[in-house]
Amino acid sequence: MLIRSETLFKWLMYALASLLCCMVQGLVLQRLLFFGAFPFLYPVLAAVLSTLEGPLPGTVYSLVLGVFCDLVLPEPIPCLYTLVFPLAGLVAALIAQSWIKRGFLCALVASAFAMVMTDLLQILILLFQNKSFWPAAPELMLKETALTLPFVIPVYLLLAAVYRRCHRYD
Repeated sequence: MLIRSETLFKWLMYALASLLCCMVQGLVLQRLLFFGAFPFLYPVLAAVLSTLEGPLPGTVYSLVLGVFCDLVLPEPIPCLYTLVFPLAGLVAALIAQSWIKRGFLCALVASAFAMVMTDLLQILILLFQNKSFWPAAPELMLKETALTLPFVIPVYLLLAAVYRRCHRYD
Protein backbone atom coordinates (compact mmCIF):
# COMPACT_ATOMS: atom_id res chain seq x y z
CA MET A 1 0.00 0.00 0.00
CA LEU A 2 1.48 3.30 -1.06
CA ILE A 3 1.19 6.39 1.08
CA ARG A 4 -0.17 9.34 -0.83
CA SER A 5 1.96 12.45 -0.71
CA GLU A 6 -0.94 14.43 0.79
CA THR A 7 -1.20 12.02 3.71
CA LEU A 8 2.53 12.12 4.29
CA PHE A 9 2.49 15.92 4.14
CA LYS A 10 -0.45 16.13 6.59
CA TRP A 11 1.23 13.94 9.22
CA LEU A 12 4.54 15.70 8.75
CA MET A 13 2.77 19.02 9.43
CA TYR A 14 1.06 17.53 12.50
CA ALA A 15 4.43 16.21 13.71
CA LEU A 16 6.03 19.65 13.31
CA ALA A 17 3.12 21.35 15.10
CA SER A 18 3.34 18.76 17.91
CA LEU A 19 7.10 19.24 18.16
CA LEU A 20 6.56 22.98 18.50
CA CYS A 21 4.08 22.40 21.33
CA CYS A 22 6.49 19.96 22.99
CA MET A 23 9.27 22.55 22.80
CA VAL A 24 7.01 25.19 24.38
CA GLN A 25 6.11 22.69 27.10
CA GLY A 26 9.70 21.76 27.83
CA LEU A 27 11.34 25.15 27.49
CA VAL A 28 8.66 27.49 28.88
CA LEU A 29 5.66 25.92 30.57
CA GLN A 30 7.54 23.54 32.87
CA ARG A 31 9.31 26.53 34.36
CA LEU A 32 6.03 28.33 35.15
CA LEU A 33 4.97 27.02 38.53
CA PHE A 34 1.66 28.39 39.81
CA PHE A 35 0.34 27.19 43.15
CA GLY A 36 2.50 24.08 42.95
CA ALA A 37 1.43 23.04 39.42
CA PHE A 38 2.28 23.88 35.82
CA PRO A 39 0.38 23.63 32.52
CA PHE A 40 0.71 20.23 30.82
CA LEU A 41 0.07 20.27 27.05
CA TYR A 42 0.54 16.63 26.07
CA PRO A 43 -3.00 15.39 26.89
CA VAL A 44 -4.35 18.49 25.13
CA LEU A 45 -2.43 17.57 21.98
CA ALA A 46 -3.90 14.06 22.01
CA ALA A 47 -7.44 15.29 22.59
CA VAL A 48 -7.47 18.18 20.11
CA LEU A 49 -5.98 16.23 17.22
CA SER A 50 -8.36 13.34 17.90
CA THR A 51 -11.38 15.65 17.74
CA LEU A 52 -10.19 16.91 14.37
CA GLU A 53 -9.10 13.66 12.71
CA GLY A 54 -11.44 11.04 14.14
CA PRO A 55 -11.13 7.81 16.13
CA LEU A 56 -8.56 5.75 14.23
CA PRO A 57 -6.05 8.46 13.23
CA GLY A 58 -6.53 10.23 16.56
CA THR A 59 -5.96 7.08 18.58
CA VAL A 60 -2.85 6.12 16.59
CA TYR A 61 -1.46 9.66 16.98
CA SER A 62 -2.24 9.56 20.72
CA LEU A 63 -0.47 6.21 21.06
CA VAL A 64 2.65 7.57 19.33
CA LEU A 65 2.50 10.71 21.49
CA GLY A 66 2.15 8.53 24.61
CA VAL A 67 5.19 6.45 23.69
CA PHE A 68 7.14 9.66 22.99
CA CYS A 69 6.16 11.11 26.38
CA ASP A 70 7.05 7.91 28.21
CA LEU A 71 10.47 7.93 26.58
CA VAL A 72 11.36 11.59 27.23
CA LEU A 73 9.52 12.55 30.43
CA PRO A 74 10.79 11.46 33.83
CA GLU A 75 7.84 9.64 35.35
CA PRO A 76 7.77 7.25 38.29
CA ILE A 77 5.05 5.23 36.55
CA PRO A 78 6.27 3.31 33.46
CA CYS A 79 4.05 3.44 30.36
CA LEU A 80 1.50 5.77 31.97
CA TYR A 81 1.11 7.98 28.90
CA THR A 82 1.19 5.04 26.50
CA LEU A 83 -1.84 3.67 28.32
CA VAL A 84 -3.87 6.81 28.91
CA PHE A 85 -3.31 8.94 25.78
CA PRO A 86 -4.81 6.46 23.27
CA LEU A 87 -7.84 6.04 25.52
CA ALA A 88 -8.16 9.82 25.88
CA GLY A 89 -7.76 10.26 22.12
CA LEU A 90 -10.43 7.67 21.38
CA VAL A 91 -12.87 9.22 23.85
CA ALA A 92 -12.14 12.71 22.44
CA ALA A 93 -12.85 11.50 18.89
CA LEU A 94 -16.08 9.84 20.00
CA ILE A 95 -17.14 13.05 21.76
CA ALA A 96 -16.56 14.91 18.48
CA GLN A 97 -18.53 12.36 16.49
CA SER A 98 -21.57 11.96 18.68
CA TRP A 99 -21.83 14.46 21.50
CA ILE A 100 -20.50 17.92 20.59
CA LYS A 101 -20.00 19.25 17.07
CA ARG A 102 -16.32 19.35 16.11
CA GLY A 103 -14.82 22.76 16.90
CA PHE A 104 -13.25 24.71 19.72
CA LEU A 105 -15.88 23.85 22.35
CA CYS A 106 -15.50 20.16 21.54
CA ALA A 107 -11.70 20.46 21.78
CA LEU A 108 -12.02 22.23 25.15
CA VAL A 109 -14.33 19.57 26.61
CA ALA A 110 -12.20 16.73 25.22
CA SER A 111 -9.02 18.36 26.57
CA ALA A 112 -10.53 18.73 30.03
CA PHE A 113 -11.58 15.10 29.92
CA ALA A 114 -8.09 14.02 28.76
CA MET A 115 -6.46 16.00 31.58
CA VAL A 116 -8.77 14.45 34.18
CA MET A 117 -8.23 10.94 32.76
CA THR A 118 -4.46 11.37 32.81
CA ASP A 119 -4.41 12.74 36.34
CA LEU A 120 -6.91 10.20 37.70
CA LEU A 121 -4.91 7.28 36.37
CA GLN A 122 -1.76 8.78 37.83
CA ILE A 123 -3.51 9.34 41.18
CA LEU A 124 -4.85 5.78 41.25
CA ILE A 125 -1.45 4.27 40.53
CA LEU A 126 0.30 6.50 43.05
CA LEU A 127 -2.40 5.74 45.60
CA PHE A 128 -1.40 2.10 45.53
CA GLN A 129 2.28 3.01 45.79
CA ASN A 130 2.15 5.74 48.45
CA LYS A 131 -0.91 6.39 50.61
CA SER A 132 0.40 9.76 51.85
CA PHE A 133 0.05 11.28 48.37
CA TRP A 134 -3.76 10.92 48.33
CA PRO A 135 -4.92 14.03 50.29
CA ALA A 136 -3.15 16.54 48.01
CA ALA A 137 -3.79 14.73 44.72
CA PRO A 138 -7.30 15.97 43.81
CA GLU A 139 -6.34 19.57 44.50
CA LEU A 140 -3.19 19.25 42.39
CA MET A 141 -5.25 17.67 39.58
CA LEU A 142 -7.70 20.58 39.57
CA LYS A 143 -4.88 23.14 39.59
CA GLU A 144 -3.08 21.47 36.71
CA THR A 145 -6.28 21.19 34.67
CA ALA A 146 -7.23 24.82 35.33
CA LEU A 147 -3.76 26.01 34.34
CA THR A 148 -3.74 23.91 31.17
CA LEU A 149 -7.18 24.68 29.72
CA PRO A 150 -6.31 28.24 28.54
CA PHE A 151 -3.59 26.68 26.39
CA VAL A 152 -6.24 24.74 24.46
CA ILE A 153 -6.75 27.95 22.45
CA PRO A 154 -3.29 28.13 20.83
CA VAL A 155 -3.05 24.34 20.45
CA TYR A 156 -6.46 24.20 18.79
CA LEU A 157 -5.65 27.13 16.48
CA LEU A 158 -2.36 25.52 15.44
CA LEU A 159 -3.74 22.03 14.81
CA ALA A 160 -6.94 23.35 13.19
CA ALA A 161 -4.81 25.40 10.78
CA VAL A 162 -2.95 22.23 9.78
CA TYR A 163 -6.26 20.37 9.48
CA ARG A 164 -7.82 23.06 7.27
CA ARG A 165 -4.70 23.30 5.12
CA CYS A 166 -4.54 19.56 4.56
CA HIS A 167 -8.28 18.91 4.14
CA ARG A 168 -9.36 21.80 1.94
CA TYR A 169 -9.40 19.65 -1.19
CA ASP A 170 -11.28 16.68 0.33
